[in-house]
Amino acid sequence: MLSSISLTAFRGIDELTLSLWKRTYIMGANGSWKTHILDVIHMLAGSKLLYGDSTLDVWTQFEGVFLEDDLAKSYRMFRDENREYFSIQGSKITKPKYMQALPWRTVHISPFDMNLLYFAPSIRRDYIDLILARTHEQFTHVRRDYELTMRSRNALLKKIRDGLTKREDLDFWDKKFAEYAYMYGLYRSKYRDYIISSLSRFPEFFGKYSPEFFYESDWINEEDPQKFIEQYLLENRERDILTGHTHIGPHRDDWRFKVIHNGEHIAIENYLSRGEMKMILLGLKMIEIDYIGKILGIPMILLVDDIFAELDDTNSNIFLSSFMQHQIILTSQKTLPNHEKYHDFICINLSNP
Repeated sequence: MLSSISLTAFRGIDELTLSLWKRTYIMGANGSWKTHILDVIHMLAGSKLLYGDSTLDVWTQFEGVFLEDDLAKSYRMFRDENREYFSIQGSKITKPKYMQALPWRTVHISPFDMNLLYFAPSIRRDYIDLILARTHEQFTHVRRDYELTMRSRNALLKKIRDGLTKREDLDFWDKKFAEYAYMYGLYRSKYRDYIISSLSRFPEFFGKYSPEFFYESDWINEEDPQKFIEQYLLENRERDILTGHTHIGPHRDDWRFKVIHNGEHIAIENYLSRGEMKMILLGLKMIEIDYIGKILGIPMILLVDDIFAELDDTNSNIFLSSFMQHQIILTSQKTLPNHEKYHDFICINLSNP
């Protein structure tokens, strides 16, 4: 269990230390740092923020004390003028080793998660990639190799367009691009399949309309995706040269939830109410916490930012009941509902001095 956090020089907070419990409820008005506190815990767990900048300012410091079998251990990240550092029990360590030794992971739920359905596909892609980066050590390297190869290929496309090199020079980069795209896609497919297989396991979130999860891609479902990409790049080479961009690959994929209405699949944002969509998104978070916990086999901490907006009491209780086995840190401007499920929450009131 994460028993305390401390932060210094972060988003207007000079210094703050809080004790945490198995179920912690942080109450405060707008501007009382509730969301900042959840962001700090999420970043201490090695996670990037899906919305906002995860880069630390100079002299920013975070520390979390994790209590396990009555033993307390300090996990810290900080930044000086040059770079970010990580340490365990006061000893500096590389981020990969920090992540390997970290005894917890987090799942962050915020009102901004509704943007997953309404905003650009890049947010939906990043959402899945951040999950994969936290659960599969090699994924970050695969994604980096893919992005470097794509940038190299795009740069070559522009040189060819400007008459500075030959079209045949693309043969090598097309092959490398297809190889890394295929490896990248294997990870995305793994999580896609897990979502699809999990929908029926959480009927309280997904059952009413039986939504289906669609991963939208021009290549990932082909019999031989790597060969398909190579052939596509060859056939569309002139278009790529003209635009200076690569028009296939994981960087162009998307995903959606859809329901069937009058025999047609309709995106849920065009059919369901915001409250209904929020329950589906909470179900997606349920799958996320289940996936990370099973893959890594370590405790999970649920960070919940103002979840009660747009949820009635029934759905709020359904949500909370589903996660009670985990450590929960939630925030709200209001007091908790008068329900037995909330009786063992310990309150931190940021409005009080």
